Amino acid sequence: MRKNLKIALVSIGKDKVQSAISLLGFGIGLGCIILLMLLYMHEKSFDRYIPDNQHVYRVIQGDNCFTSYPLGDAIKETSPAINAFFRYYQASEVEIKNHQNDIVKDKLFAFSDASIYQCLGIQFKQGSAARSKTEIAISRKTALAYFGNQAATGKILQVRLDETFIPLTVSGVYNDFPSNSTLCPEFIADINLMGEILNQEQKMFGQYKSEKDAFKNWNEHTFYTYLQLKPLANPDEVAESLQQYRQLMNNENRKEMVFTLQPVTDIYMKSTDLSFNYITRLGNEGELVYYIAIAALILFISMINYIFLTKAKINSRLKDMGVQKALGASRSTIQRQILFESNLVSFLGLIPAFIVIFSGIPFINSTLNRTLDVTIFSDWKTWIVIISVILFTGSLSGILIGSTVSRIPAVLLLTGKSFKHPKSHRWSGSFLCLHFSIFIILVASVFVLKRQINYSLTGFRAIDPTNVLIYELNTPELSAQMPVIKNEIDKLPGVVTSAGSSFIPPFDNILPVKLQYQGESIVFDGLIMGKGMVSLLGMQLTDGEDFGEFQADRRDVIFNELAATKYHLKAGDTFNGFFVRGIVNDFNVHSMRNLIKPTVIIQQDPQQMGLFAIKTTGTNDAAIKKAVYHLLKKTSPDKIVNTYSLTDQINLFYGHEQNQAKLIGAFSLLAVILCIMGLFGITYNTILRKTKEIGIRKVNGARISEVMIALNRDFAKWVILAFVIAMPVAYFAMNKWLEQFAYKTTLSWWIFALAGLLAFGVALLTVSLQSWKAAARNPVEALKYE
Repeated sequence: MRKNLKIALVSIGKDKVQSAISLLGFGIGLGCIILLMLLYMHEKSFDRYIPDNQHVYRVIQGDNCFTSYPLGDAIKETSPAINAFFRYYQASEVEIKNHQNDIVKDKLFAFSDASIYQCLGIQFKQGSAARSKTEIAISRKTALAYFGNQAATGKILQVRLDETFIPLTVSGVYNDFPSNSTLCPEFIADINLMGEILNQEQKMFGQYKSEKDAFKNWNEHTFYTYLQLKPLANPDEVAESLQQYRQLMNNENRKEMVFTLQPVTDIYMKSTDLSFNYITRLGNEGELVYYIAIAALILFISMINYIFLTKAKINSRLKDMGVQKALGASRSTIQRQILFESNLVSFLGLIPAFIVIFSGIPFINSTLNRTLDVTIFSDWKTWIVIISVILFTGSLSGILIGSTVSRIPAVLLLTGKSFKHPKSHRWSGSFLCLHFSIFIILVASVFVLKRQINYSLTGFRAIDPTNVLIYELNTPELSAQMPVIKNEIDKLPGVVTSAGSSFIPPFDNILPVKLQYQGESIVFDGLIMGKGMVSLLGMQLTDGEDFGEFQADRRDVIFNELAATKYHLKAGDTFNGFFVRGIVNDFNVHSMRNLIKPTVIIQQDPQQMGLFAIKTTGTNDAAIKKAVYHLLKKTSPDKIVNTYSLTDQINLFYGHEQNQAKLIGAFSLLAVILCIMGLFGITYNTILRKTKEIGIRKVNGARISEVMIALNRDFAKWVILAFVIAMPVAYFAMNKWLEQFAYKTTLSWWIFALAGLLAFGVALLTVSLQSWKAAARNPVEALKYE
């Protein structure tokens, strides 16, 4: 063992270039596969922290996650299989006064039954759950943020759920929800307090808001319902018992939607096809497989690099091994020596691998909004996988090379050859072709991803989002004073126009509007807007005109072209009691992933607006924002002034795709680096093998440029072949990815041509740098080369 270790260390130090490439290349591949493996294990662990997770389910009706409030009580009373249940809702934003009396916003404010802690296994550090409308429980992290090291129980939090701040007493402090929990609330109020937040959220509908009681009405579907079944209960029988409650609903569509039970451990990965699932953390199993495939591809490249470079290194030591065999070394001795050295280099690859891992964890967390941490290294299965990958790679290359070299006669080894007759080096070219095929596929994929994202951000049909600022009018004072606010803002330098609205496209949620047409109930994609908003957004009217002054005794609507064509509508018609004010070009109400549907825009009362938009010239925005801030603060002093641009809102739609492109781009960059390293290794070994040939060419009068052309020609043909192979593969893969978008960019030929040119340029530059160095060398030194 000591002898083999000494030989291996001498060999590694003897050829530092090849050793560095081997270590770094394999380390990058190993680091990528471990990093993605950590992500895979983390994503698969969601909600498995729950002590009784195999008996906890979420109720789904059809494809809708929301259920009615009375459902939970009815199930508990009639089904003996239910051990406990809780209802859950999480507000989009809630204003809270901190200890300095500053108003802050929090998106992790939830309402639930007190049984949530029992069902999910969350323990209390202090106190107990909120059991009345005057109490609230908070997480340990929140307690530290709001009250420092003081005891939080009994303290008062001022919270605005509707129009005014109300005092809530902290009833208890619970342990933070784990990072692998689909629910992650920092505040949990009593479920009955939710009526206040529902009132606030209903105000965006203005005069069209619902007055129904969500706590008594079977037709109001607003809550998640979780069930904890008894150990011997059959979930299928429980789901069957739920079907009776469908008849208590007035909505005919709801009556046809079947109740099912979704295991809590399936929520994270298997909910992408469910609607109204926006208040839980969600993963994507398909994307996870995609990332693992990229990591496996990178590991594959690094393994091939490693095996090839190890073989090249062994070939440079054939005479040494010939001497060993001549002095009596057996085949098994040679094999063990090569196997040991190969595994040693493989284990040393952990050094760059851990650099990739510890720098990659924060990158993945920030890019994909994940909560990865290094605690996964405490799992023995992680180390089994790491060691298995290392031993497999090291042993594979050691066995492949050792078994070949050990069979070569000592006499032939002493000549420095492994074969009596020189063999073709086509396998090196095939290896190079594979590398650059992967290079071209990944580079073309990144180009297509970026192009589609840019198209999604700038290609919204019939809407001009540039220089549009949006403010929230979420207090009664602001809504009531909207006409006054508009008059003041329109006077500001740089303001083109302004208008109020309840919804401004694009937005995620769907607002269904049911209208009657020839005795049939038709569901339109709905919007509620005020006078001037259609023109402000740059939407073109093909018939009629924009909304005029609001008339309480007449309800005006504007339809898109798709609706007008389908239902034979024109300006001036009356449709289901609504006066058709105009017809507008089809536009994207939601993202580019969704097809445009028949859409109706309903006019809103100017004193019932929830949003206010300002179209500017873009030259005086800072001054406009400052003036609007003071105006809104003067009107409603005890309110946060929220502002954002319409382009920012559109960017949020594609944050996931943008982050996906960043992650794929980062891994593609690593794969490209590995390709270049592999090319460098091949070129390095090729030039070493042709050292005497280059010297002879130089002595016979060959110029440096001629030597370089001769060396580059061999490599160029493999890159061209790689382009031919990679182009159809890249086209097919990107065409499949684009299928998720209803409106997408085209797969232009120049994307693939550019990827091929980049591959050719990288190959030419890498080979030329080394070939120039070899060609410029003194030919006398080359002729003396052994």
